[in-house]
Amino acid sequence: MADLIERVEQPYRAIYEALHDVRETFHREGRISDANAKLDETVKLLAVHYGHIVGLLPADQYRELRSRKTFSVSGLDAAFKKVAKSPIFSRAGMGSIFGKQPSLSFEESDSNIAFSLFSATGQALDAQIASGSELDILNEAFGHHVRDNFRSHVEDAQYMTPPEVVNFMVEAALAEVRIGTETDPLIVVDPSCGVGSFLTAFRSAYTKRHGSDAAEHIRCIGQDKIERMVRLTALNFVFADNRRDDVFLGNTILDEAPLGDFNGKVDLILTNPPFGARFESDFLRNNSQKSTPFFATKVASSKTVDSEVLFIDRYLTLLRPGGVCMAVVPDGVVSAKGAAALLRQYVARTAELVSVVELPPVTFAQAGTRTRTAVLAVRNDPPKRSYPVFFAESHDLGFQVSKRKGVPVKKSIGKNDLPQIINAYRKHESVRTHSSSSLGRWVDLDPSSREAWTPRSVLFDPRTISGASDCNLVALKELTEGQIKRRTRSHGSDNYFISVLHIIGEGILDIPGIKIYEPITPGVPVNPGEVIISRINPRIPRAAVVPELGRPLLCSSEYEVIKPKEGISPYLLCFLLLSPSAQVQIQSLTAGTSASHSRIKPGRILDVLVPDVASAKTLLGNELLTSYESACREMTDALVRIETIRSSAQI
Repeated sequence: MADLIERVEQPYRAIYEALHDVRETFHREGRISDANAKLDETVKLLAVHYGHIVGLLPADQYRELRSRKTFSVSGLDAAFKKVAKSPIFSRAGMGSIFGKQPSLSFEESDSNIAFSLFSATGQALDAQIASGSELDILNEAFGHHVRDNFRSHVEDAQYMTPPEVVNFMVEAALAEVRIGTETDPLIVVDPSCGVGSFLTAFRSAYTKRHGSDAAEHIRCIGQDKIERMVRLTALNFVFADNRRDDVFLGNTILDEAPLGDFNGKVDLILTNPPFGARFESDFLRNNSQKSTPFFATKVASSKTVDSEVLFIDRYLTLLRPGGVCMAVVPDGVVSAKGAAALLRQYVARTAELVSVVELPPVTFAQAGTRTRTAVLAVRNDPPKRSYPVFFAESHDLGFQVSKRKGVPVKKSIGKNDLPQIINAYRKHESVRTHSSSSLGRWVDLDPSSREAWTPRSVLFDPRTISGASDCNLVALKELTEGQIKRRTRSHGSDNYFISVLHIIGEGILDIPGIKIYEPITPGVPVNPGEVIISRINPRIPRAAVVPELGRPLLCSSEYEVIKPKEGISPYLLCFLLLSPSAQVQIQSLTAGTSASHSRIKPGRILDVLVPDVASAKTLLGNELLTSYESACREMTDALVRIETIRSSAQI
């Protein structure tokens, strides 16, 4: 796969820049303002170029269109109509992909913009050809024109999957699927197909892996509830020479949709389901009992169900025994409570969890969202009690997205780590980055026993790490008085306030800063000898034992307040909380939150696993623990004395 990434990177940049020029030309000229209309015209122009490639247009006619001296709008329109009416661009039940009376929207006075657009789309298609058809030009065209359009149309919820993720999922799928035969073809489905990226990429990769003869025995099927998406997928099939594949118009969760004919027959689902749309429970009971049996008939507690959760239910009804689904889902599907937790328990009871690979926040940034996402894979087999599941975290896709003149621009920065992850997946091995932090590994576990399926919570769970210490692990709450809930109070002249920023090192408090700090927001009362640890941005460790400063103390509500059980040193708890094994668990608790507001829910830190008191004392030794406590106390006492000296000085 690494070779594939290198092979497509340069053509991809050429496609991206050419389509960016198309978008800027539309914007500059203002001839067409609707994003969907811009996409339609771009696709029509691409079809003219493709028509020339496959011999639908004579070379001299096409050559005239590529020269500004001989170009005309009428000539371009005539070329498009000729191409559009060709059987190549027609499908059964649809007629021409471009509608009953296909034509361009340009007038003769638009000659300059039409030529500029035709030239730029030609450059994009040339780059597509140079890539060996391993890139998805329609996916990129959609992203350039329509990425902002769905922000106000949540029910459509279209976010095109970046090619880096498409390729990764296809490679993972190839490791799971059987070889199709003439009597039992391999059926591959995308129930929310968008522009058909997954299906065209899978057929291409399958053909290269198994040969063109084997590719005769696979059937790729797409469905989408938006007619434009159906037409774009059909066009993508044409561009990829996939004329044997099918695409249907229909709402996948409805029992009456065309895809219902394939219930229990599908070998592989590759998809990116809609995010953020919601469906009423009554609607599901009346229309989707066969398609979504769990949420339509067995779950009555929720008035609405999020689309990303609902679609997983739908996929299980499509899969044949042994069939596999790989879907891009918001992180909440593998981590959140409520309907997502109910779904995970249902999946764990009825199917096998294959893998969970978390993607970085930049994944869909070009589409306008930095929602945390993961690739979830499930196999329709009866689950065993415990079995190997692959968990991984991708930290870098080899690109970043920044805004240029308000437009998200994708730039090649960094190195895509998905090739490393897919290699570990195939070989049933572990993989690490150069900094030795885990990217992914296979873990033996019972998914039904896990509250969440987030990779970080599994990869850094001391119970799942091979060679982990044999010490007795307990939840932190076993060593404390449990979750502390106290009413907040306003800050006044009779108390001091500890903000999150007042912990400046391990156990080190900014004493002068605490004494002069005057916050507007109220704080939580804390007592000397209790432990406070920040729940916000936990990648920066902030924990300390509350000192005695001569006044009542308040702390920020962003702290978790921890009171040790009688006989347990607060300094021992602080030491354990700041240990590497505890810190990676604590950082994993932010799953499901946005990258810019990394925050742990109250009480969750108490679930972190740490050695019990006896194990900790055995591992560390009483002398070391005593030295640690003495050093922390001496540091605090010294800071208090320094602050006292400074405050009494007259200089």
